[in-house]
Amino acid sequence: MRDINDTLADLHEGLAVHLKYKLDDGTISVSELNVLRQFLKDNQVSAQPVEGTPFGDLAAQLPDIENVVEFKRSVG
Repeated sequence: MRDINDTLADLHEGLAVHLKYKLDDGTISVSELNVLRQFLKDNQVSAQPVEGTPFGDLAAQLPDIENVVEFKRSVG
């Protein structure tokens, strides 16, 4: 009988490979993107935006936090 850790390692690897394939293929759904986001977070995977990369380009398009207008909530 296989050790449970081997089975869990296979599941972990299989999920990573499946999500990577769907992302690369362009067929990943919104819900799968959420699964991917949580998978990365759960595995403490993070990145800093680097100029000239897709993540860097996305970060460059975000508004400067100091220029974001704060909206007050109405009480009522």
